[in-house]
Amino acid sequence: MTGVASPVTTINAVVPVAYDIDMAKEICDELPLESVEGIWLYPEDRVSVMILNENKGDSGSLPTYSISVVETTDAKLHPGERIGTLQATAQPNLYKIELATEKKNNLLLKPKACTATLSKDGDSFIIKRQKSLLKGRLNLNLSRLLPGFWKMVSLGVSSSGSSIQENLPIGMVKIYPSYDGNNSTRRKVRYL
Repeated sequence: MTGVASPVTTINAVVPVAYDIDMAKEICDELPLESVEGIWLYPEDRVSVMILNENKGDSGSLPTYSISVVETTDAKLHPGERIGTLQATAQPNLYKIELATEKKNNLLLKPKACTATLSKDGDSFIIKRQKSLLKGRLNLNLSRLLPGFWKMVSLGVSSSGSSIQENLPIGMVKIYPSYDGNNSTRRKVRYL
């Protein structure tokens, strides 16, 4: 599919939509971006998303950003689809993120809220979901969006002591634009 930008009208602004990674990069290159705006990767689910401010110029509220799919291996998601929002809070680098968890009849449903903390270098978000101290349920939902993020299956009873896998941070990594404008990343060695 070729990259074609089409605007999505929101209450206060027109947010461009990208249908592939090249179009997303072009959009990022054309706009003055804030630190949270750009192309991000959910490594657990291999989904790239574009985050863009929905209410630029609206001085009466904290910024709200749209989260739209750019590339995915998940057949339930489509490039250009808006799967959530990111909202600034009064605390710098702390955001409320709301993501759809299910899709039925091409409608994104059941949004869930989490907190997202932007790293000091601005290259990653650590996302914390609300967890209960005790779990005692079986939950298998094959229509769940971002299954690596939401952990599709849970079984049994556990206490606050949990496995290393459960304690690893979940989040997003910024892939474009890079911190220095040369497409380099702090996560890989840079050769001269």
